[in-house]
This record gives sequence, structure tokens and C-alpha cells, in this order.
Amino acid sequence: MFDQMKALAQLGPMMAKAREMQAKMQEVQAKLPNLRATGSSGGSLVTATCSGLMEILAIEYATSAPLTDTELLADLTRAAVNQAIKNAQALVQKEMGNVGEGIDMNAVNRMLGQMP
Repeated sequence: MFDQMKALAQLGPMMAKAREMQAKMQEVQAKLPNLRATGSSGGSLVTATCSGLMEILAIEYATSAPLTDTELLADLTRAAVNQAIKNAQALVQKEMGNVGEGIDMNAVNRMLGQMP
């Protein structure tokens, strides 16, 4: 019973943290369209650019790219796009990592009765 009262006493500060976390999340979401990540393949024969919304913004081919070998070009393009998406995901994850700082999840779980 005392532990539950103690958890309830933390409710106010936790709600303030939740509002702060929500504001940070909105800031990150606003940044996503402007984040840029690139990926390349074939020694930079193909370069793809992706936004933080996982949209491919550009695909560029070097002048020495094998434009007549469509199978190779397709493979290089796919590899560059996949790398750009992977890099964008890592960038977004890094941005999102700062959102939950300072939240005591053990206290939240105790308050919800999910931990002893």
C-alpha cells in the first residue's frame, strides 16, 4: 500500500515528463521531412538519397555507370536505395533516442502494477 502511495506521489512529475516527451516527439516529427541520408553502391556509381520519412528523394548515376547493363544497374540501384533507407532509419532512431531520456520506466511499471 505504501509503495502504491509513493508511486502516486510521482504521478505529477511523471505527467510533466510525459508532456515534455510529447513535445520532443513533435519536434522530431517536424524534423523528419528535412533529414537526409544517402547510400551508394558500386564504388559510388549509384547514389540514393532518402528523407527521414523513408522517401527516396534522388537517385544519381555516375557518368561511368554501366547504363547499358540494365541488370547490373538495377542491382546497384537497389543496393544504393536499401543503404540509404538503412542509414535514414539509423538517423531517425538516433533522433528518437533523445525523446525518452529522463523517464523512469520502473516507476511507471510499478504504478501500473506491473512490477513488484
